[in-house]
Amino acid sequence: MKTVSNFPRLSFALLSLCALTFGASPARAQRTARKATPPPVAAAQPVAQPARPVMDKLAPAGWTRYEVGQPTRFSLLLPAEPSGSAERISLTPKVAVTVRNYMSLGESGLYGATYMEGLPADVMNEAMKRTIFDAFVKGFAEGFQAQMNKGGAPGEMKMLEQRAATAGGLAGYEQEFAFDKMTGRVRLVYDGSRAYAVLSFWSDPAMDGDRTLFFESLRVNRGR
Repeated sequence: MKTVSNFPRLSFALLSLCALTFGASPARAQRTARKATPPPVAAAQPVAQPARPVMDKLAPAGWTRYEVGQPTRFSLLLPAEPSGSAERISLTPKVAVTVRNYMSLGESGLYGATYMEGLPADVMNEAMKRTIFDAFVKGFAEGFQAQMNKGGAPGEMKMLEQRAATAGGLAGYEQEFAFDKMTGRVRLVYDGSRAYAVLSFWSDPAMDGDRTLFFESLRVNRGR
């Protein structure tokens, strides 16, 4: 299976709002993000699954756990109600995946999640997982930089450390980024024909506890 150039679109719903959200007040930016939420997708496209707030006694003040899917596919802690989108993307002439994106803006940064289903589980060895991860990261980085530059923020995305990582009890990889004074991280983990990505960008290093909270909060209902 060859990974194709459609991967850069995976996080577009998140990336298209970055230039608007960074530099604005959280309250104003969250309103802007909601106004800028993409219109409903066409009938041929998958429907965006809403994120539902649920009780979590361990959630710190200002954060809420949100569940996605019916039945629930995954949940995670976020600082505000996320906006969501969905699309169907062809990776090869024979393989297409459903991609759902979610974005949430908080005091300490921008937080997002991407959920993919329909990956070719029968050939998902480590080499294939790494190929998909590298393509996802490249697309995310290129899209983020393009949107930030378009919004008037000059700079170039720098790739920092890359390493193996886990989230929700699943294994995968993560990549650190830097853009101007901002730092970012993308973590992508796999469960058969599904993959889950959690990603964040922030500009205040003093709020590192929020990032740790976010990346460790993913819970996945596993299964094919």
